Amino acid sequence: MTARAALAVALIALAAPAVAHADDTTRPITLAEALATARAHNPGYLAAVAARDGAAAQVRGAAGVDDRVLEAGVDGLTRAADPVAGPFFQETGVDAVGGHVALWQPLPWGGRVGVSVAEQVARTSVRVAAGGPVTDITTTVHQPRAELVWQQPLLRDRGRANHGAPAARAAAAASAEEAARVAAEVALAHDVERAYWELAYAEREVEIRASALALARDQLSVTRARAEVGKVAELEVATAEQAIAAREAAQLAAEQDRAARAVALRVLLGDEAGDARLVADDDLAADVAAPATADARARALAFAPRLRALEHQGRAATIELAVATADTRPRLDLIVRGGPMGNADSAGEAWAQLGRFDGYEASAALSFSLPVGNRAATGRRDVARAARQRVELEGAALRGALTAEVTRAVDAVALSERRIAAATQAARLAQRTVELERDRWQAGAGTNFDVLIRQDQAVAAEAALARARADRRLALAALAALTGP
Repeated sequence: MTARAALAVALIALAAPAVAHADDTTRPITLAEALATARAHNPGYLAAVAARDGAAAQVRGAAGVDDRVLEAGVDGLTRAADPVAGPFFQETGVDAVGGHVALWQPLPWGGRVGVSVAEQVARTSVRVAAGGPVTDITTTVHQPRAELVWQQPLLRDRGRANHGAPAARAAAAASAEEAARVAAEVALAHDVERAYWELAYAEREVEIRASALALARDQLSVTRARAEVGKVAELEVATAEQAIAAREAAQLAAEQDRAARAVALRVLLGDEAGDARLVADDDLAADVAAPATADARARALAFAPRLRALEHQGRAATIELAVATADTRPRLDLIVRGGPMGNADSAGEAWAQLGRFDGYEASAALSFSLPVGNRAATGRRDVARAARQRVELEGAALRGALTAEVTRAVDAVALSERRIAAATQAARLAQRTVELERDRWQAGAGTNFDVLIRQDQAVAAEAALARARADRRLALAALAALTGP
């Protein structure tokens, strides 16, 4: 074999990819680095993280339903009226000021209990006319009061389930958001891995096209030398030049595709402003063992974060339906209160009476309410029932879709191994035909056109092998996204 023939064989033997070297305009990156960068900077995924954090804050807020409540207030009143002739007794003026402090504890079965301490100081002016001289009397009365108060719904908003509904609903929503975050992370990892291996394939195709172009230029050099001594016709020189032009166009298209793939990966990484072109640093041709696929469907259904999110949404919808159904019932509230009180013209004596339980006050009240027609409550109940049904149907549809996706992914992984084996054999044979065709041409039994055709076939075979290897990576990524890490 001549030296030029040996060069031709070396250039077309593209089974081992060339190593990309970094320079000022490129940035090699491994798949692990790409995944870590995407998790830290991808805005879509970070939005899912923020939604999860917000839902966790809602859980903390919903726990406030059991928080004690400290209540305090003051009030005042002043009233004055001109006396009129005739009445035996009439009030001519009142000046009062009062204040209260209460501590409330929500009850786990609904309602609340509290302790209230209050005092009112009132100065009252009255006029008394009893057939004799008119007498104006002014008195000041202190009325402290301590009460134990119990407020209890009897029909609606009672029971532990109803009392804990806000916290349970918030917890279900938080679990759904966490599952949605996991789903977003899985989708992001799948997208990044797919973009990464597409970039690796594009890099490999550029290498193949560049080697094919170098081979065509070498072929042109040999053809021109043979044409100068009259061994081949000028047509063969034109044929080689035509092949060079076509391969230059193919290389430019491959470089354009590589640039587009690098940009797509950069966008997923959340690094759109970077100047250096990303270069896949992992070897596309490296052997990767396929995971076990016998139980892939069961693992996918057990993992499926989207399905978990729907299950938590269904739990929240069930809670919402129970609360909305309770709201359709009438409301009947019981309020019981009572405790000691004092009544004296001095604060000290009034509080002493309260401490001795000299006086007391107790009361009970029932309050009933029911909106006529009750359309708002029944509407909320029907909306909640429809929401739960929608979630159940979406879950059933998703389980069916997951089964189909897993089947396709398992088939793709199994077929990818056979496809790589066939493409490897085709590439090896294509390289051999180039060598044999070139030997024939140099011996005068073939044409330059035949050599170039064989070279194009070998380039196509190498590109098909690279595509098969990339598709295997994509199939493994799709299966991992379904069955979990």
